[in-house]
Amino acid sequence: MAGQMKLIYFDTKGRAEGTRLLFKLAGKDFIDCRLTKEEWAALKPSTPKGQLPVLEVDGKMICESNAIARYVARELKSCSGIGEKAFHALYAKTEEEKAEAAKSVTEVLQATDKLTAHIKKGKFILGDKASLADTAVYSIIDLLQEHMKELKMDEYPTISELVKNYTEIPAVADWLKTRPGNK
Repeated sequence: MAGQMKLIYFDTKGRAEGTRLLFKLAGKDFIDCRLTKEEWAALKPSTPKGQLPVLEVDGKMICESNAIARYVARELKSCSGIGEKAFHALYAKTEEEKAEAAKSVTEVLQATDKLTAHIKKGKFILGDKASLADTAVYSIIDLLQEHMKELKMDEYPTISELVKNYTEIPAVADWLKTRPGNK
């Protein structure tokens, strides 16, 4: 894993809060550098695109909030938390492996439901229009429900609401009715 990570942004949630939450969710330390306008004015010329947030890792700067979040998630092994756990559950062979995988899925769904409830900005994660994040959550939940019949989605109210809202999008609903294999 990369060395100490320093997240540079203003003293507000803004475009850095999702990344801060990823650090907290993973229980990893990071430097939360919050700049004043004056400090930003001095730092701005040395940043890759003259904008914040910036993540500094091993002397290199990464910019763009989505790129930073993906990088941090990958480094903290949380980028595919649900997906990774889902595939372990799907391919578990022994009863012991299946039980461990089910426990892992439950833990990551609980954490994801809690995080999603905290960051959700409307009908979907980022507002009232579905995004890549909603699509990713739906895809994994759909797969889990298909293969883990014992999964009780009512224990994850925020994720359940997102999935319901996602499947009610007319284009998605049409696809679900007509997709090959109709699974």
